[in-house]
Amino acid sequence: MKALLSFILAAVFFTQTADAQKIFSTRNGKISFTSPADGEVKAVNNEVTSRIADNGQVTFSLLVKGFRFQLAEMQEHFNDQYLESNKYPRADFKGNIVNLKDVNFAKDGSYKATVKGDLTLHGVTKSITANGTVEIKAGKPVVSCKFNVTLKDFNVSTSGVGQTIAVDVSCQYQ
Repeated sequence: MKALLSFILAAVFFTQTADAQKIFSTRNGKISFTSPADGEVKAVNNEVTSRIADNGQVTFSLLVKGFRFQLAEMQEHFNDQYLESNKYPRADFKGNIVNLKDVNFAKDGSYKATVKGDLTLHGVTKSITANGTVEIKAGKPVVSCKFNVTLKDFNVSTSGVGQTIAVDVSCQYQ
């Protein structure tokens, strides 16, 4: 009886271990943006929290006030007039790698990835799709991605700034 119980427990343990997903994370990911209409409008946030799992789940979260501009006046306008960061303090993304079969988290290499999910910005959530790269280095993912965001889609007033921003994401995971 003890042998049977031990066998069952071992089988359950090894089955759960084999199916367990591996999750990588960072607290110092980088997201930057530039206005194609005005190259002077650009900022970077180096305090992005992100997770990526080998089952394809991807999340990003950041404080809007974490974006740093070259000029303090731009940063003030960004937080007060455009993104209203006191009212909408966070931006979040939750999605999945849609071509997961093309990404091998167990083998070093560079893999093209398409991510689809929901971006929440300025209190509005919209579905987005973006293409990027997942590079596995020494068993750890490094993700890079570029995409455009149309500000009016997120109810952001764009007077004097342009309608679209180019977003650049870069994260090294542990």
